Amino acid sequence: MITKVVLAGATGSLGSQTLVALLNQGFKVTVLTRTPKEFPAGVAVKVVDFGSTESLAAAVTGQDAVIDNTFTEDIETPLRLIDAAAASGVYRFVTSDYGLDPEIPGVRDMPVFARKRESYRAVKEQVGKSGMTYTLIVVGCFLDWCLSNTFAGIDLKAKSATLFDSGDNVVPWTTLEDAGKATAGALLRPEETLNRPVYVHSAFLSQIELLRISQDVLGKGGWNTTCQEMQPLLDQALADLRSGNITPMTFGVQIQYCIAKRSLAHPWERDDNSLVGVEEKTNEELKALVRQLIAV
Repeated sequence: MITKVVLAGATGSLGSQTLVALLNQGFKVTVLTRTPKEFPAGVAVKVVDFGSTESLAAAVTGQDAVIDNTFTEDIETPLRLIDAAAASGVYRFVTSDYGLDPEIPGVRDMPVFARKRESYRAVKEQVGKSGMTYTLIVVGCFLDWCLSNTFAGIDLKAKSATLFDSGDNVVPWTTLEDAGKATAGALLRPEETLNRPVYVHSAFLSQIELLRISQDVLGKGGWNTTCQEMQPLLDQALADLRSGNITPMTFGVQIQYCIAKRSLAHPWERDDNSLVGVEEKTNEELKALVRQLIAV
């Protein structure tokens, strides 16, 4: 049974939701942080040096599970967390994956997912070396984050939409809250989630369907909608990466390209919603989410 859980990255968009879900399920939570911060009553706080495996190992000793919600661009941070957890006898490690299916080669080999790929490799190696076990939470794309940041190609406030290719590819979308629930739920079912990706979703939607839901809330008039062929954008992004001409969208375009392609993003063949306590959202709930994002 997993009762004592360490959470790294508890103040981030996902980490804050994971913390709430863990507390709601009655886990004893320890948060790792670089500097002292205030957290809810009952949460233990340990200030650590994320650049030191020894510091991390001391902080996670005696814990049942470690959850990595850091999402730092530094590829070494998750690897240090994995090594520290394994060296300290932690039973379960949840990697900071939370994306598209890492078992699909075209996803796994995309440069934007290098950090996730290395974490997956490292945590699988520890199963044989140390006996530590792992779980990946696979969510597709963060629905609320992508809508609020226009990363889904839809700008709610400007009433504009850019469809990736034709915009009709159906992909998994998961809210940050549901991703947090899935993480806590996976730890409640350690045997069923042993050494594998756990696949969850709040909705399976194409961009076109997501646009229609948004238009149901905002009205159908006044929208500017265009289609963008994604292959040239990907080719340019990869060329920019090779030349060192890197911008945030050098990596963002790679994810958007995946969203457009059924071979890289599609409804899960194995869906774990019921296992970890996540419920698919109704159209009315999705509309309520759009209203909530507009009001922010």
